Amino acid sequence: MSFPSSSDLDGTWSFIQPSLGLILGASGDQGVTPAVYMNCYTAVYNYCTNKSRNSSLANNNNAVNNSYSLAGAEIYAKLEAYLVKFITGLTQDANESFLEFYVRKWKRFTIGAGYMNNVFDYMNRYWVQKERSDGRRDVFDVSTLCILQWKTHMFTNNADKLINETLVQIELQRNNQIVDTNLISVAIKSLVYLGIDIQDLKKPNLVVYINNFEKSYLEKTAIYYKNESDDFLSKHNVVDYMKKCETRLNEEISRSNNYLEDHTKKALLVTLYDVLIKQHAEQMYDQFLTLLENNETDHIQRMYKLLSKVPSTLQPLADALENYIKNEASKVIEEIKKGNDQSMEDGEDAPKKKSGSNAPNPKVYVHSLIAVYLKFNEVVDNAFHKDPIFIKSLDNACRYFVNRNSIAASGPKAPSKTPDILAKYADSFLKSSAKEAETIDMNAENLMIIFKFVEEKDAFEEHYRRMLAKRLINNTSKSEELEESVLKRLQEENSLEYTTKMSKMFADMKQSEDLKLKMKDRLDNNLVKEFVPYILANSMWPFSKNDDYQLNLPIELQSILDNFKKLYEESHNGRQLTWLWNHGRNEVKANLSRKGKPPFTFIVTNVQLMILLAFNKKKTYSFGELLELLGTIPTILDNQIAPMAKYKLLEQNPPGLEHQNKPDTTFTIVDEYKSRKLKVNFVSSLRNEQKQEDDDAKKELDESRKNYLSACIVRIMKARKTASHNELYNEVVTQSLSRFHARNIDVKKVISHLIDKEFLKRIDNNTYEYLA
Repeated sequence: MSFPSSSDLDGTWSFIQPSLGLILGASGDQGVTPAVYMNCYTAVYNYCTNKSRNSSLANNNNAVNNSYSLAGAEIYAKLEAYLVKFITGLTQDANESFLEFYVRKWKRFTIGAGYMNNVFDYMNRYWVQKERSDGRRDVFDVSTLCILQWKTHMFTNNADKLINETLVQIELQRNNQIVDTNLISVAIKSLVYLGIDIQDLKKPNLVVYINNFEKSYLEKTAIYYKNESDDFLSKHNVVDYMKKCETRLNEEISRSNNYLEDHTKKALLVTLYDVLIKQHAEQMYDQFLTLLENNETDHIQRMYKLLSKVPSTLQPLADALENYIKNEASKVIEEIKKGNDQSMEDGEDAPKKKSGSNAPNPKVYVHSLIAVYLKFNEVVDNAFHKDPIFIKSLDNACRYFVNRNSIAASGPKAPSKTPDILAKYADSFLKSSAKEAETIDMNAENLMIIFKFVEEKDAFEEHYRRMLAKRLINNTSKSEELEESVLKRLQEENSLEYTTKMSKMFADMKQSEDLKLKMKDRLDNNLVKEFVPYILANSMWPFSKNDDYQLNLPIELQSILDNFKKLYEESHNGRQLTWLWNHGRNEVKANLSRKGKPPFTFIVTNVQLMILLAFNKKKTYSFGELLELLGTIPTILDNQIAPMAKYKLLEQNPPGLEHQNKPDTTFTIVDEYKSRKLKVNFVSSLRNEQKQEDDDAKKELDESRKNYLSACIVRIMKARKTASHNELYNEVVTQSLSRFHARNIDVKKVISHLIDKEFLKRIDNNTYEYLA
């Protein structure tokens, strides 16, 4: 075949046109040979270069323009017209759908467009590039021109038909029918290729894909799954529905990976989560409580995984969990109360029944609370994968039932009894007198589980410190190592400041031990065989001087105390010693047993010791004589002498409690004391001792809180200078939460106190100013 003249446009076009049809697939899959391909390329090249050369010469002869003129406009126009005619002339086979026709022709056309782009490579590189650089945005390289003509004359006219048939194929696949996924994939990907930005050919553009396919696809998907989910739930339970959801989500994710653009994947998941999960969240919430009751952790985990895909649906589930835990704990507390009331009716706890107290057994109470916590902590760990939202719900529920259950608080504003009960729990397994069988499963780990949720930590510290003080001065601690390990745990959970006083108490005990050894060499009293002094820092120990205990010391004790004071002043000049006669214990050997039997050992208080020492001088005293001899007040003597009369160590005349504190009532020491035990404790039977300790603890706690709030308010106001009441209250509450929850009424009282002390000044009804 001879090449046409390089200056002949029509000849050149007639030469290449038949081959262009073959390249684009006019004859099906029949292609072109390399020779034909090269002939087309050469013909286009010859025409463009010759035309450009002639234009340049003409311009030089006319001396008008010396620039090199590029040819291509005429052949570009013919190519554009040819493409329109070619595309509009494509016909669909009788036995194929439009989708099949479109995909078949598109695949062949895009392959041909790539080859055709190479045929017109010279024109692309010179004329097209020059036109576009000059601002022509209606001129494109041949490959792009082919795609644009396909979009205009094939896609635009048939877009609805193409998209509808594609969506039908997707729905058939969802219905488990076999479809040609390649058709779906090619059709969808063609929309991406058609999204050409004529202003910037290099910029990705999904406008065709989004407007023509994505919107319809998401709408159809939402409708399909709404209908399916509603129908499925009407015939199946929630657990089966959740399994169905998991399957459907996996299928759609797999489908999206096969033929959807990344832009659609996120929107698709949002649509699926909304239709399959969010719109049916209420049904899941309703089933949730049943799953909890049946302890079906696997199904709860499945529910959580689904709902976690829509974060807004988790909070109602967490709230449901919190309320359920509170209700379960309430049932447990009611069982404890019921068991406690039953034991009182059966006479198993006569002292409590007499006093009217319904305080529970600390071990039963604490272990019941722990059981609730551990049960639901396991649910949070396994089913909710320690999600912070559900950890918070568990913590909130535990904080509620630990501090405000029907045993802990008698009313909304009543102080919680849990700190006191928890301190008694710790005292139970830390005391050496506790039976091992009763404390075998009581330990510091359990203590710390509940302590973490106690709101009034300062109240626990006060009760625990008082019981620790008793264990230390009475030497009833199980072991020093165990005591210090618990102290360390409390410090780790709260702060170093929290345990400062208790740490100092241990230091005082060690120093007192050294004093005991020094004092041992100075004992020259035949009556006292051993003297154990405890020097306790006044600000650290929970003991206060009671002015009612102004005792007249017997001469047998005075010499020992004088010796000790002299010894102490030798080491600590200027320190003041104050004796706490309402504390301390004594072991007294009493030769009141039957002849030939070993003597009794009585454990008594300091006042009881002085009463007994008096009976060394004579056998009978009246109440009035003892009162004058001891120098105390009638109520104290009455309380201290009561156990001795009750357990027949002293014979009272006339007998009866109503005569016990009468001045003329006499008490006579028995010649022979009858008791099965050789060691008799008269301290544990004292009346009103616990009530007095509770009152002292409450008084000290109130004073401590007042001081803490005063320090907080002054510190805040010193930094702020001025603040409204609400701002000040909120800041105080925030700072005090680690110790207790400050009440508004308490803050107001402290503010009034600071105003009286001229630390603060009231500017108006709601604002305060700091006075330097």
